[in-house]
Amino acid sequence: MAAEGQQTMSWLFFSPSGRLPRLPYFLGWLFWVAISGFVLTRMFANEGNDIALALWTLILVVSGLVSTASIVMLTIKRLHDIGYPGPLAICLFIPVLSPVVFITLCLWPGKPEANEYGP
Repeated sequence: MAAEGQQTMSWLFFSPSGRLPRLPYFLGWLFWVAISGFVLTRMFANEGNDIALALWTLILVVSGLVSTASIVMLTIKRLHDIGYPGPLAICLFIPVLSPVVFITLCLWPGKPEANEYGP
């Protein structure tokens, strides 16, 4: 990991360790939504071109897998920030709970004091 107080993009998107405040959590989600939106628009723009459509479909599948893993890591860090264990991130995969959990994690403030997951 980087020096104390410095975090890297790979830590932000692909590491379950540490804590993450509300704004970076929301912006991380927004980043993946923007990427998915871009890829989907390219797919719709290339509906008549089979080769390009196949390429953009493959890119959509790969970006979907990467973004799912990344969002789970972001959620684990966000749960650590409010003092809950990371395995609760599984709630994002329950269809009725998913929007409620996302909104709650975006609005619930983190604990200002250090906890077992970091300062």
